Amino acid sequence: MIMKIAAREALRNQVKNFTVKNPTLKKSIIVEHFLKEGVARRTTYNILNKLQTDSPIKEKPRTGRPTTWSKGNEKKLKRLANNRLGVSLRKLGRKFQVSHTTIYRKLKKCKVQYRKRQKTPKYSPAQEKKSKKICRKLVNSLYGKNQSIILDDEKYFTFYCCKTPGNGGFYTDDIHECPDDVRFKGEEKRPKKILVWIAISEKGLSEPLIRESDAEAINQYTYLDLCLRKRLVPFINKFHSDGNYIFWPDLATSHYSNANIKWMEENINYVDKSLNPPNVPQARPIENFWGDLAQKVYDNGWEAKTEHQLKLRIRKKLSEFDSAYLQRLLKAVKAKLRNIADNGVFAEFKAMNIKDK
Repeated sequence: MIMKIAAREALRNQVKNFTVKNPTLKKSIIVEHFLKEGVARRTTYNILNKLQTDSPIKEKPRTGRPTTWSKGNEKKLKRLANNRLGVSLRKLGRKFQVSHTTIYRKLKKCKVQYRKRQKTPKYSPAQEKKSKKICRKLVNSLYGKNQSIILDDEKYFTFYCCKTPGNGGFYTDDIHECPDDVRFKGEEKRPKKILVWIAISEKGLSEPLIRESDAEAINQYTYLDLCLRKRLVPFINKFHSDGNYIFWPDLATSHYSNANIKWMEENINYVDKSLNPPNVPQARPIENFWGDLAQKVYDNGWEAKTEHQLKLRIRKKLSEFDSAYLQRLLKAVKAKLRNIADNGVFAEFKAMNIKDK
């Protein structure tokens, strides 16, 4: 770490006073003394050598062009850049008549850093208030009960995904010699995709529902028959036969149809619609599960040639998730709900920033 002028001068004084009080001590002993105080060995030796040549304690005036950057400029720059969108270093450079690299250094000195905006759900003030309020109701109903939480959701998978980390770019020593299938990736207006539904808990995964690309979307009837009856019930019987669980479905209209509500009331423990907060994917870790699954499926630029090949790949990658991963994933659901209820819908996104640091 670079020391300021005043700190360097104070350290030299300290070393000088110590040597005056202990004139018989060897250099090595003096160095060891200051080493224990956190001063680097080389720094102490340099100071002792300077003291032997009667070099002044105070810094000499330094040569070079004096800075034209005033305190007023620093305050103005911070005001123009801090907590603002659309800031350009080059535009600021033209405004202050300096290079954009100078602007970068000055902002860094002010501890103003460039950060990417996080993608979050879009909330109106009324939606923020509603989600926060219902999160409190839900978490209050869950606390005090040592129930396992079962989550379900669906996601579409295409034959190829260039948005997955690692698949968005490539390395080459000559762009002109790079193969076309690496350099370019054509985008279809309506790419073929298959729908996958699954339920998860800290104890395991349900049998996935994988639909054909030409199959109709999941509606209230297919959800009840193919998802709840044929997959969720066997999953509950296998992992949660003691009845100590709560099923938290996605707040889709088809999931809470009258027929589905009636069936769930008669057959399973579930989160009532009045307790299901809208638009809070940050509290439902199954969203993270889909991201991890997609990364496994499309790892190393993998691309499916047929639907059958994509289905086999998804099933294979699902089998790689173990119980330890699922336990980590679902461990803090109640804490996330409580955080949103106490601090608002963006609280979890802010917490992610703190963890990243």
